[in-house]
Amino acid sequence: MLTRPGSKPGPAWMRKFSDSLANPDRARSVTLPYGAFFILYLLAILLLTHFITAIALSKDHIYESPTHIAGLPLFSYGPVAHGIIAVGGRATGVIALGGVAAGFIALGGLTLGVIAIGAFSIGLLSIAAVALGWRAMGGLAVGEAALGGLAIGRYAYAGNGVAYGGLEASGRQKERLLT
Repeated sequence: MLTRPGSKPGPAWMRKFSDSLANPDRARSVTLPYGAFFILYLLAILLLTHFITAIALSKDHIYESPTHIAGLPLFSYGPVAHGIIAVGGRATGVIALGGVAAGFIALGGLTLGVIAIGAFSIGLLSIAAVALGWRAMGGLAVGEAALGGLAIGRYAYAGNGVAYGGLEASGRQKERLLT
């Protein structure tokens, strides 16, 4: 990682976010936008739940759009969906939404992708309850740079949680860490 002389290693935005969460007076104002995003995300999921479960559980609801790009349908839904935009129980595509989703942008329960958002996510940028990735954010975050309640990585930030970092943990260099 390239750094300027005098600057600290690791992502500065994760360090600032972790420091803000450690300060109880600022914690509420810092987490408010993230909480609002989370509530909107949950409402969107609630609205889509009936549609997605009807698709995932029914073999009668299968659709592939007639428009194809690079051999994949532009939009596809069904129990097993493959397409540019795929929605289903097991979805694969550029944008995948489903119970098990794999794609460039993956949203769902178990996700694998460059940007993965779900309950258990693996990807370059992972946001989940259990997040594994280069940049991981969640309850349990494991990665190069990890931010979460339990953060494990080279650069780990946990706010009021627990951080185990190889080089830096919650803004403290390794020389001051226990391990």
